[in-house]
Amino acid sequence: MSPALKFAIIAAHFSVYIVSAISVWIFSRRSQFYQTTVKLRSLPFIYCGYASFAIAASYEIAEHMADDWIYRSQISGLNRLFYTFIVAGVSLIAMGLKKAWWTDLLLIASVIITAVTYGINDSKSFIQISQLIAAAIFVYHWYVTMRDWRVFLYVVFSNILALAAGIVLIATGNQVWHVFIGPLSAIALLILGYVAWVRPYRNV
Repeated sequence: MSPALKFAIIAAHFSVYIVSAISVWIFSRRSQFYQTTVKLRSLPFIYCGYASFAIAASYEIAEHMADDWIYRSQISGLNRLFYTFIVAGVSLIAMGLKKAWWTDLLLIASVIITAVTYGINDSKSFIQISQLIAAAIFVYHWYVTMRDWRVFLYVVFSNILALAAGIVLIATGNQVWHVFIGPLSAIALLILGYVAWVRPYRNV
């Protein structure tokens, strides 16, 4: 791997920290609007959700430090934590947006199922279900709260394009595709951050 490609891959992984921090700042900056007008269930839940994304990135970075930043689809303790905190992040933000006992149960179950079923039969296939459940509830809660169609762009970037880049990476072994996964997920979060930033202006 060339030094330039390695640097690009490392920078791509750290992009999640920046975007998570920006997203927390946006909700903090607009906190009065979201607490009094939108009446979000819990801003701390949302903050913890974005923090979970950063924690997930930390586990992935820790794993890559051992494999010299070359992606390998493998089963490991750090990878289990990565996926668990990704689902936890999505679930916490969804719970922070809207209160509903049945979605709360499904979201909590999704996190537990991800942690417990990861690696069964040396596979990650079981956790796809829990990830899908959490993502679907997240999109529903975000759309109901924000009333903005751009939440579906989040799905396109984080669940379709990033996944597609990962599949191509595994199939070809070409590490160039590794560069795209993190930024695609970061763009997805930035889209939501933009929606959260402009949402108050629609009530002016």
